Amino acid sequence: MQCDEIRRWISPYLDSELDPHTNFEIAQHLDGCAACRQAFEAEQQLETSVAASLSSDPQTEAAWDQAVHRAIAGSRSRPRRWQLAVAAVVLFVGLVGGWRGWTMARQDLVRSALRNHQEYLANRMTLDVQSGAPQTAEAFFVNKLPFPVRCPRNLTDQGIRLIGARLCHLNHVPVAYILYHVDSRPISVFLLDADSLGQFRQAAETLGHPDAPRGYRVGRSVIVTARSALGVICAVGEVPQATLERIVDSYASEST
Repeated sequence: MQCDEIRRWISPYLDSELDPHTNFEIAQHLDGCAACRQAFEAEQQLETSVAASLSSDPQTEAAWDQAVHRAIAGSRSRPRRWQLAVAAVVLFVGLVGGWRGWTMARQDLVRSALRNHQEYLANRMTLDVQSGAPQTAEAFFVNKLPFPVRCPRNLTDQGIRLIGARLCHLNHVPVAYILYHVDSRPISVFLLDADSLGQFRQAAETLGHPDAPRGYRVGRSVIVTARSALGVICAVGEVPQATLERIVDSYASEST
């Protein structure tokens, strides 16, 4: 692996979410690359420092600012390259919307879903079935997942066009991946059953209910998650949050 590829895996590596082979490759690279090792250490140290500073009040902007200042101040005794790495991580946190956005970006389910969405945007992921018919997508998942997949019929009337589907994995959990377009902008929808939520401890603690989906922004991407009667719905796209909420609500209605 090259440095740019290694650094894409900082968060899942630190959270022990990768498969053994990928973990081994990253560990080998870090043994011989001081720059990447410092970047990994910077994120780990920053996460620890900020989390400790925000343990009493993790939601306020004032607490966030104070925590970042403490993290930066703590890096001043470190080598110059380490300071630059901390600065880069702080910049990233700022881009994803402060402490709340950073926390959500690191949430296990959301991070995995966002990564898969970005894989599609980069043309590194293909669909198993391409069809605008909901029943075709539903039929594809029969006997592939431990729960029935039901696609809403009312989304086309709202300008949300079904493109296709595939079976994918989030944190080694098989899930339904369903692709939509809104004005040629892709929207990724991930469906998993309630039993699989045990593999996403952080998500289980933060997910909303169908009547109160949770939405967050990470860079240009918006993520909306909610529970449903059948499991969990997660929608990702570079579209208004209200659009994703309509999709999530439609899927939640299908499962009742």
